Amino acid sequence: MTPPQPPPTGPRSAIVRPGHDGRPHPDPRADPPTEVLDPSASPTVRLPSVVADTVRIPSVARGVEPGEDNPDAGLSDGLALSLSSVLGSLAGFISWLIAARIMPTAAMGDATLVVSAFILVGGAAQLNLGVALMRWIPSAGRSTGRLVWNSLLLTMPLSGLVGLVYALFAPRLATISAGPDGSFAFGLLLFVLACAGWGAFVIHDYILVALHKPWWAVWRNGIFALVRLGLLALLGGAVGLGSYGIVLSWVGPIVVWIVVGSIVILVLTRRSSARAKGGALPGRPEVVAFLAPTAVGQIGGALLYNQVPVLINLRFGPEIGAVFFIAWQAIAVIDLAGMFFMNSLSVTVAREPHRARELANAARRRLLIIFLPMLALGAALAYPLLLIFGEAYAEGATVLRLLLLGLAFRLIVAHELGVRQATGSAMAYARLQLSSSVLVVVAALVAPVTSAGVSALVPVAIGYVAVQVVCAAAVLLSPARRRAHVEVPSA
Repeated sequence: MTPPQPPPTGPRSAIVRPGHDGRPHPDPRADPPTEVLDPSASPTVRLPSVVADTVRIPSVARGVEPGEDNPDAGLSDGLALSLSSVLGSLAGFISWLIAARIMPTAAMGDATLVVSAFILVGGAAQLNLGVALMRWIPSAGRSTGRLVWNSLLLTMPLSGLVGLVYALFAPRLATISAGPDGSFAFGLLLFVLACAGWGAFVIHDYILVALHKPWWAVWRNGIFALVRLGLLALLGGAVGLGSYGIVLSWVGPIVVWIVVGSIVILVLTRRSSARAKGGALPGRPEVVAFLAPTAVGQIGGALLYNQVPVLINLRFGPEIGAVFFIAWQAIAVIDLAGMFFMNSLSVTVAREPHRARELANAARRRLLIIFLPMLALGAALAYPLLLIFGEAYAEGATVLRLLLLGLAFRLIVAHELGVRQATGSAMAYARLQLSSSVLVVVAALVAPVTSAGVSALVPVAIGYVAVQVVCAAAVLLSPARRRAHVEVPSA
């Protein structure tokens, strides 16, 4: 046995140890001691900054300025569209109240015939392009102007053509529009202009929202309402033109507002197109797939708001029909405001499709928070509100409360309609809109007459509540809704 060797002596660098392969390797113990450096003694070397040269590249696909999108954009857009709808509805309601006080019933009836006709024609001939533009403008980029003007140049001539055919089948529309001394051709021209103008008037609101100017739509509608009410008081009352004055108070501002609004939109679309460096227009199959069914659904909604009070008037007589008309107008104002609020979901989903489910849930929460208290307040104040119109109208307080209850359930339907539009589920949107509208019309037709007077309207109101409960339950319990996530189909 080899005795242990003493530790080696001499310089540490010379110390070697045999490795496992027999070759000598330096001994780690022979390494020089670690030298600790003093940071304070070392000079500081400042490297050139590279962060300062970093720039934020704006989005080029959406055609909007960087930083314009924010989490609350959907709320702002929805409130703006809702307020625009409310302003228009309230102005119309006030105008009819003023007209009823300054002119005979016959003149009032003639005016309502013309105005209702061109609003129906213009609304139906829009083909739901307003909502479609909110879905397509954010991704149009440099083609924004082309998309907008192609849509307007389709809507306006189509509305005018439908209005022309409508007036030729109902020549009284042109006769009333011409006034007592005007020719039939002049009256026909005024009616066609009103139809074409109204077809583009509402679409302008949607375009402004999609171009990040939602509150411009509110101001536009507010000023339009004030001008129209002033012209009504002047032409219908002071000048004494009667129904012809009412027609002019509508047609004149519509034509002027379309001209001014088109100039504003021309400037905005040029700016949006100039900022963008890309973008794409929807293909023809996508356009047809979305517009065809949703346009049918929109027509169903337009008929719903106008046809139900007509049916009630025919079934129960003009006096009871008048009470129902006032209550139904209150429902229509709130219902339309809710629909307009949900329409804004289309543009927010188009901007951020990856957040579609989150945005849909946020829209539902905001819709209920805003509108449920409004419905509760209306139910609590139903009697005093109707009393403003007279004792006969106040008798319909119970009817109004029931209608407001049904409208609370309809909010669920309104949310689902907005989601289906925003996600491109056009056929599903059309089915829900048409079925809910047709069921209300059927309820108005088959509701039994169990009593006399205004109380006879109670079964009609109960039928409306029942329809909304059934539709809301169908939406909430549908298998597709329970298992599916909200998705936006790729273009």
